[in-house]
Amino acid sequence: MSLKQRYRKSWPEGLPFSLELNKDTLFNNLKYSAKKNPNQDAIIFYGNKITYSELFLDVKKIAGFLKKELNLSKGDRVGIIMQNCPQFIITYYAILGINCVVVPINPMLEVDEICFILKDADISSIFVASDKIKVVKDSLKKLKSNSIPIICVRYMDYIKNKFNIKLPDEFQKQSYKFSANYFQKEWSKILEIKDFQFSHSNNPDALCIIPYTSGSTGFPKGCKHTNRTVNSVIHSYLKWLPVPHQATILTTLPLFHVTGMQNSMNVPILNGNTIVLMTRWDTETALNLIKEYKVSSWRSITTSIIDVVNSFNSELHDISSLLSIGGGGASMPQKVALKLKKLTKLDYVEAYGLTETMAPTHINPPQKIKLGSIGIPLFNVDARILDIKTNKELGVNQVGELIISSPQLFLGYWNREDNSNYFVKFNEKLFFKTGDLAYYDSDGYFFVVDRLKRMINSAGFKIWPSEIEKILNNYEGIKEVCVIGVSDLRTGEKVKAVIVPEGSFSEDHFLDLKDWCSKHMAKYKIPKIFEIRESLPKNKMGKVLWRNLK
Repeated sequence: MSLKQRYRKSWPEGLPFSLELNKDTLFNNLKYSAKKNPNQDAIIFYGNKITYSELFLDVKKIAGFLKKELNLSKGDRVGIIMQNCPQFIITYYAILGINCVVVPINPMLEVDEICFILKDADISSIFVASDKIKVVKDSLKKLKSNSIPIICVRYMDYIKNKFNIKLPDEFQKQSYKFSANYFQKEWSKILEIKDFQFSHSNNPDALCIIPYTSGSTGFPKGCKHTNRTVNSVIHSYLKWLPVPHQATILTTLPLFHVTGMQNSMNVPILNGNTIVLMTRWDTETALNLIKEYKVSSWRSITTSIIDVVNSFNSELHDISSLLSIGGGGASMPQKVALKLKKLTKLDYVEAYGLTETMAPTHINPPQKIKLGSIGIPLFNVDARILDIKTNKELGVNQVGELIISSPQLFLGYWNREDNSNYFVKFNEKLFFKTGDLAYYDSDGYFFVVDRLKRMINSAGFKIWPSEIEKILNNYEGIKEVCVIGVSDLRTGEKVKAVIVPEGSFSEDHFLDLKDWCSKHMAKYKIPKIFEIRESLPKNKMGKVLWRNLK
């Protein structure tokens, strides 16, 4: 039985096995929704509502400003450095409206990282939140550049009504002051402009977004995406997990990241949904917003789900409106998924995607979910498992590198002359080498084992840290864990587990944990060293810096 035959047994009933490629642009997605749902709330931002007609009007004003005042041309790169806010969404679509390219930049980055992206992408102008002005100023100073126009935004610009929820600290940093040496324009002043003429060309293959990878193994790489690659994910997602047009979507994932950008912004905007927008994560605020606006769908990360499960109080919170919960990134511990199911009667829908694929390539069928699995390939996605040494295709339950070919696949890395090392020709088709070790089971469901570079070789045994982490996360006394390989004279490498406990961890706990491990994993996989820490080192995206633990 072929791989396709295996996973198509679990295919959602009534859905085709492939979708016709969309030929429209992201800007027109918003234009369509604004025309169809002018009075529908597009964004709710800490109690303040923006309709689709109001959203589209502000988008047109910003687009007109970029065209008329800054004289930007097709293909120019425009940076966005801010946390989740209406201005992010408005700026994003305005840039696309004048046929320029969005470069979303993680607002948690520091000077050297921002400098690299500004220079690498050759940024023409930057939209900056007021609380990030200093780091941008320092970045431009280091680059010795005062020619990049700065548009400064304040989160408070869209807060007109008081709401019974505490606003994040960033809202108080409202200064517009930058420097006399730099061109600067205030967001509020731009919206006063009456003449906002511009033209938008309908070209699905035009470059539109360059999101940068997280840079966990060095400086980040910009991924070239077109309207077609981005739209292929949007339309696939809406088909796979249909959401009613009047539904509200809780947006907690950062919009600068492709998962948040797609699942929590682009998808609901095309679908005419209401986005309940949070600038930064706060458990109590999220629970209150779900209750207040009867949120029906939420895509998040594992840590946020854990926060909600642990903080839920049936007397204070009501999350019964939720119809769908899902996410990706770190695997969801089984004990948390079961608690979530008991709380909401919903299964956590796990998915898998990359910056290079503009979010999901794999997702669990909603009617047949497998815990711990990333699901099955989406429409038009060809996923294979190749032997890491021979490049031969592997079969059921055989671990190798996951490779992907699909319409959503990026065009290559920006400003990199040679991209050949990242692709492989297989069966006369070009595939992207994900760098992830994975396998599929007899039903065609895929499971990510680990990153290729993390594999531990102990006395000839191949050991994957994330597999052990998944098991250890089910131990009641463990809050977080990271497994690494450390040098060993006899075996080459041995397994070490760095643990963040939920409370105190005594010698008796260690003895119990070792006994528990012997019952849940093969002997060669059991960590030889256990180390207790108060926290794990992480990058700006929250990914554990496992190399720093060696």
